[in-house]
Amino acid sequence: MDFMNISLIGILTSLAMGGTLPDDSKTQQQVAQVSTHILPNIAGQWQLRLDKTDAAQPNCQERYNFGRDQQFIGSSGQEFTYGKYLYADTGDGLPALAIQTQYDNNATDCSGNRVDQTGDILVAYVKQQGEQMQWCKDSKGTRCDMTLQRVLP
Repeated sequence: MDFMNISLIGILTSLAMGGTLPDDSKTQQQVAQVSTHILPNIAGQWQLRLDKTDAAQPNCQERYNFGRDQQFIGSSGQEFTYGKYLYADTGDGLPALAIQTQYDNNATDCSGNRVDQTGDILVAYVKQQGEQMQWCKDSKGTRCDMTLQRVLP
């Protein structure tokens, strides 16, 4: 296990225990009176390409919005979620995305399921090409199950 994996595990553990991510922008703003933000290349709104949806919701859409403040908002059918995310280079392969759900309204999603994901942490490796992003199970990008298309920058 290399240093980056240990650091990522430490951050995920901190998030799971109710910790927060450091906000360096406030310190920079107080010292220099200038506020700058570096956006991860996944910032913006993305829509999941769905192969199968619930027959009761034939026009169902699943969308994810990644904000500049490491806040995440998701919707799938009637389900609405929000939480925190971390997007970081792993040093070995694809960058990693960790999402911790802080709230889930426990409504029916596009697959017809009702699962309360509050407190859950999802970790995926991100393969991005232009306006398309895939979430993969491995850092080499050989097992990618989810494909998303950018909707808004």
